[in-house]
Amino acid sequence: MSTVAARTRHFERITTVLACPRCGGRLEFYPDVAPCVECGARFPIKNQRIYFIDVPERADDFDRLKGWLKKRLGHAYYSIGIRVLAPTYPLNFTRRMLRHVNPETSLVVDAGSGNHRIHPDIICVDMFDYDEVDIVCTLDALPFRAGAVDAIVSRSVLEHVRAPYAVVKEFHRCTRAGGVGIHMIPFMYPFHASPGDYHRFTHRGHELLFADWVTIERMNPTGPVTVALLHAIETTATLLSFGSESVKSIAYLGLCGLLFPLKFLDAPFVGRPVFMGCAASILSVVRKSVDDTTSGI
Repeated sequence: MSTVAARTRHFERITTVLACPRCGGRLEFYPDVAPCVECGARFPIKNQRIYFIDVPERADDFDRLKGWLKKRLGHAYYSIGIRVLAPTYPLNFTRRMLRHVNPETSLVVDAGSGNHRIHPDIICVDMFDYDEVDIVCTLDALPFRAGAVDAIVSRSVLEHVRAPYAVVKEFHRCTRAGGVGIHMIPFMYPFHASPGDYHRFTHRGHELLFADWVTIERMNPTGPVTVALLHAIETTATLLSFGSESVKSIAYLGLCGLLFPLKFLDAPFVGRPVFMGCAASILSVVRKSVDDTTSGI
């Protein structure tokens, strides 16, 4: 199925659960606009993609390079660039998600998806209008009715938002009672702006971040080898750049291509709680309590 055809199918699927992110009002849908019947806000529709915000400008050289690569390479950026060439051990996130929720039968939202649809039936949400994105919005004002979503997943996204607790609260509002959240967040990871980079969370930090949820699983999808490799590449690229961000970006990508095989040495350390304190990232699977009837806009 083509990207446009898939987005059309997803558009038809989500219209019944969308709401105005400004007031929570009901939306009406026309070929090129979705007006709110309550506050009168009007949201453009282009190629079956709804824009709840204007697409922002990218702020730095590395983010611009990554954005360009994502658009140009599409799925290959993730299947080759992330799973193979990136210096982080490649956890199969889709397989992990399918243990807990199936997008074929449940409404699952990928928050900050980038240009990658990890499952044909998942709903892709991002602040940039990549080809695979269905809804353009910010994560602290999701355009869903309270309790309308079965699951929200994210991968290396919550470090990039200014107020992660507010975003997780918004995830909680949109998720139905008994619904699931699956979130992978960097811990011992170098700075990486896409477009900003603000936070890191230990496994204890995950407990605070998801305090309103019931924890199903918490694990380290990477271990100390990934940590060492990430910091070695970051340090070497910085030394080679002589203060030039554009040179550093090129050096970083070159070093990734040279050293990536080392990341597979992390396999014995992945998913072992004793290595949670020296992991590049930590993954939490949480559930909204079946007794939780809180709602909001």
